[in-house]
Amino acid sequence: MLFNSYLFIFLFLPVALIGWFFLNRIEKYKLAQAFLFVMSLWFYAYFDISYLSVILGSCFANYLFSYLLTKWESPGAKKGMMIAGCVVNLGILGYFKYFDFFLENLNVLFSADFTLKHILLPLGISFFTFQQLSFVIDRCKGKAPHYDLLDYLNFVTFFPQLIAGPIVLHSELIPQFQDRKKRRFDAGGFAQGITFFVIGMGKKVLLADTLAKAVNYGFGEIGSLDSLSAAFVALAFTFELYFDFSGYCDMAVGIGKMFRIEIPDNFNSPYKSASVKEFWRRWHMTLGRFFTTYVYIPLGGNRKGKLRTAVNTMAVFLLSGLWHGANWTFVFWGFLHGLGVSVNNLFQGRKKRIRPDESENPGRAVRIGRHLAQAATFIYVCLAFVFFRSDTMADGFLFFQRLLSGEYNGSIWAVADAVPISEIYIVTKALSMKAPQFLSAVNMAALMTVALIGAVALSRKTTRKMVENSSWSNGAALRIAVLFVWSVLSLSGVSTFLYFNF
Repeated sequence: MLFNSYLFIFLFLPVALIGWFFLNRIEKYKLAQAFLFVMSLWFYAYFDISYLSVILGSCFANYLFSYLLTKWESPGAKKGMMIAGCVVNLGILGYFKYFDFFLENLNVLFSADFTLKHILLPLGISFFTFQQLSFVIDRCKGKAPHYDLLDYLNFVTFFPQLIAGPIVLHSELIPQFQDRKKRRFDAGGFAQGITFFVIGMGKKVLLADTLAKAVNYGFGEIGSLDSLSAAFVALAFTFELYFDFSGYCDMAVGIGKMFRIEIPDNFNSPYKSASVKEFWRRWHMTLGRFFTTYVYIPLGGNRKGKLRTAVNTMAVFLLSGLWHGANWTFVFWGFLHGLGVSVNNLFQGRKKRIRPDESENPGRAVRIGRHLAQAATFIYVCLAFVFFRSDTMADGFLFFQRLLSGEYNGSIWAVADAVPISEIYIVTKALSMKAPQFLSAVNMAALMTVALIGAVALSRKTTRKMVENSSWSNGAALRIAVLFVWSVLSLSGVSTFLYFNF
């Protein structure tokens, strides 16, 4: 089920909220948790009921590990259980997500003819697998208690964060389910939740989905692009990916607030970063936290010299790339970011030494330097995303060839014509009948307006700062209502979120 659908907005979410608060109001606390769990399963199974066996099997297997740790507490048993937990979780993920990828590469390397299984990838498997893996590792290290079964099941399946994160820790979510004071309806938090949800829906429906049409056309017609259109398509995808994923996360945080459950942020204005390393402190923060805690630090982190730090960094980013998808394009994208972070680490100390002297107006110099670093980082991130979006490595390199060709063939107009914008449908329909010679110009103006709105939105504060630091007023309520109606009217072109594929 999609957040950006009539079924979810007008049926599922109201039923879930009413049932949750009603059952808690009459003090049927366990029944309320069971109800929430069943609603989450309905939300998940709506895509394909066969997914249920995978997620339920994963949940009960990991809960069994946790239970066994209450019986076997020796260091050897904990180590064995950690190994078993990693093997089971990564084995499930590997089978569903990477088995065909493995066979494809065997066929290429050894001229073999293994038959691909074309395994259906369960939605959100990368997210709920990592979430449970973090819990099992924490249990084995003595950093997590054994929870009640319903608490654990709701931790994994709580529908706002089930399919595309954020990747939430047990310590962030389960204590909130256990706190009965949080089960009372709160009008202020509910209003904030609606605001988060509507802003996220606007990002997804009005910005990401519109830019996606230009991106899909551009990456489907790479050979026809010139330098200008290739640059615009790369920029459009950079915007689309952010508004799509951060829009989902805003909606997830908003739904959580409606239930009085706080879900951590996943983004903190990442495109304002002044280095690739800073970018990863601001982009998909919960994934970065997972890899830092459970991969980078156990490998030695930055404690064993610069060379080992670079190796550990590259390992983390190659794994991060592979986590995003079973394709060499994702691995190469991870390599580019690992390279960027490694370079940042190498020159970090030197950068501190060459800052301007206090007497040379450092405030202005530092600001200019940061703006230049932000621009360079954004360009690097934008270009790396070309491989993230490309279907094959060959497509990625062809895209760069067209980008650097220096040619202009007018294909930017074809990109604009590929983006019908419903808000100006009457205008474009009239022009197509009475003055078709102006149609492309209007499409171009509309597309550039959307891109400009996106750029302005990226320059603003984060959603959390805008919502939680602002007072509720009639004017604010009216703006949110207008944005909600506008977004709902645009739901006729419902599309899935990009990170549903990961």
